[in-house]
Amino acid sequence: MSRRAHIATRTRIGSLLATGCLALMMAAILPGTALASFSESYGGGSLCGSNCYIQSAGSHTFILNEGSSTAGSPALACQLFNSKGANEVSHGNGFCEVFYFGGAFVAARVYNQSGKTFNVGGFAET
Repeated sequence: MSRRAHIATRTRIGSLLATGCLALMMAAILPGTALASFSESYGGGSLCGSNCYIQSAGSHTFILNEGSSTAGSPALACQLFNSKGANEVSHGNGFCEVFYFGGAFVAARVYNQSGKTFNVGGFAET
């Protein structure tokens, strides 16, 4: 075997080992991040219709916020926001949902803007 063939074989083996190690590291890391989701249900009680709101217990990297009423179709507004300028809002009748993909910590709110009291609940998920 020539010296050149021996070096090429050593390089190939080293490359395969490095690729294998990288694949094992990625396999170990990715499932942990995939399982690291968080969801929170909040509210669910009587909410006045004069722009009153319910809010998540804390801020998380929420990407989805949904709000709904248990009966009727009140004017609702869903919001994901923080004090650093993130502010996504959507509106609906009896149901609303909003998405935020900024990756920052945001709080989730659902406003009742109907002028009448309704039972309203919210659900937010990372």
